[in-house]
Amino acid sequence: MAQMADILTDRTDGQDVMQRCAGIPADAPRVKTAERLLFSDAIAAAYHLALLERPYSDHVLWRAHRSLAGEMDAAAAFYSLRRPTIIFLIGDALGVDACLASGKMPDTAYVAHFPQHCRAVCRHYEQVQPALMHRMILSRAAFRGGSALAATVLTRKDLPALEALYKHESGFRADMHQFDQGRYAGIYAGDSLVAAAGTHFVSPQTSIAMIGNVATHPEHRGCGYGRAVVLGLLRLLFEQVRCVCLNVRENNAPAVKLYQTLGFSTHCTYYESLCATRAKAANSLLRAV
Repeated sequence: MAQMADILTDRTDGQDVMQRCAGIPADAPRVKTAERLLFSDAIAAAYHLALLERPYSDHVLWRAHRSLAGEMDAAAAFYSLRRPTIIFLIGDALGVDACLASGKMPDTAYVAHFPQHCRAVCRHYEQVQPALMHRMILSRAAFRGGSALAATVLTRKDLPALEALYKHESGFRADMHQFDQGRYAGIYAGDSLVAAAGTHFVSPQTSIAMIGNVATHPEHRGCGYGRAVVLGLLRLLFEQVRCVCLNVRENNAPAVKLYQTLGFSTHCTYYESLCATRAKAANSLLRAV
């Protein structure tokens, strides 16, 4: 995995840096220790691994931390293609804290982190709207899906309809790279797109895909459209990968139940939080007074 070199810009004293690929050979010892960190749980580290691949690697800055034994034990990926920046955290809690402390932080960010990282995140940010999430997984071998409703692959001509549908879902935007790869599925009722499911990434390196931005029009819920578009997308993705994941809020019981009926099971829980530095949060509060 040549792109693994992107992450290897740390110093052994933990005073880590953020920079692009340093061009370290893929067989270098530091690549091996990065692989041990990320592949120890490839599902938990799925976004980190995907961000090592193009086109996403062009928009990522990394901070990494080493233990006293010389092993890479934590990493933070700063994904800047979208605004605000998305920060993905993985590894030892103290190492994650050192990564965050090693340089300037974005004023606002979405932070995806595991429960053991809560204290480190709160040392650097005010958390706004924290959400506990399930990361659920389904293997190709366990996939037994079927539906009387047929989903279709969405193309550029469907983009206006998709954008209209996503107006009903806060923060939903199509990933145009995945969209143009034919990795979005939808169902129409008449001329209206009433449900759609998209893809965050497909990783050939790990044989993992991540479903995202599943939406059903509020006036068409309870009709089986959500299930049908997910099934249609799963059929597409399982032609390319062995494992499909998705993220869902813990308190979204109907969605969790739907995914369980499709064979998904919870692999781990983590948090997604909209965060602001204390200075940014204070300035926002003052403007509101």
